[in-house]
Amino acid sequence: MHAITDFMSDDHRSCDDFLAAVEQAVANGAWELAQTGFARFRDALLNHFTAEESVLFPAFEQRTGMYLGPTQVMRGEHAQMRQLLAAAESALAEHDGHEYVGHAETLLIMMQQHNVKEENVLYPMCDQQLADQVETLLPQLQGQLTGNEKAPA
Repeated sequence: MHAITDFMSDDHRSCDDFLAAVEQAVANGAWELAQTGFARFRDALLNHFTAEESVLFPAFEQRTGMYLGPTQVMRGEHAQMRQLLAAAESALAEHDGHEYVGHAETLLIMMQQHNVKEENVLYPMCDQQLADQVETLLPQLQGQLTGNEKAPA
């Protein structure tokens, strides 16, 4: 069973799709559409980080006792991606396509590398370590991803 891996990997693809839509809007010079799409992307990505940092990582750390391992690395990468996200959003607000593309491409590369680590290492570890908690974790993760946080059962 790979419930956590599948669930969180699907959300990675959703974030990727939002970013691709923004890229297309910028390429077409559709700035308003790009800004609206970027807001959706930003919210989805930040909700994903929140789901991991407030639900998944703490559960994994508590179960394994690994507080300075993969979750710490992922949190550090989240911080770097938040900075790139802010820089891209600022460039988009200024209708600076060149600046936006530079930040967005860097963000995309970082997201891809980050996602590979999560999908191939951390999430499978979570599936193994947290198998008995999946029925309570998935609704909590879903609540964070949609911005409708649910209290732990």
